[in-house]
Amino acid sequence: MKASHFLVASAAIALAACQPSSGQETAEAGAQPMHSEGYALAQAACAGCHSIEPMGLSPNPQAPEFPVIANTPGLTRETLTNWLIEAHNYPEQMDFYLEQDEAEMLVVYMLTLQSEDFHPPY
Repeated sequence: MKASHFLVASAAIALAACQPSSGQETAEAGAQPMHSEGYALAQAACAGCHSIEPMGLSPNPQAPEFPVIANTPGLTRETLTNWLIEAHNYPEQMDFYLEQDEAEMLVVYMLTLQSEDFHPPY
């Protein structure tokens, strides 16, 4: 086999390995944009005060870390969405409003931070 044919064959094998092989992987990929948009929104609107990453402390010590919020006992998609939509529940420092779709994107991202073995960073 010529070297150029070997390179082409190797590239084809590598590309094939990156393709989803099941419907579940495809479904997970479909959820990815919402997760990514939620992360981007969190970076833009929340990261000035909150730690939005799986690990780390918030820049504002009074602002709970997103993983702490996400792992609050009893927290559900519905309770978090309702809290984010009800702007009158926000502390005074969080003087902004989220549209329904923005809240949903944020919730999708925040729920990815849930973990059965979560321990607060402090």
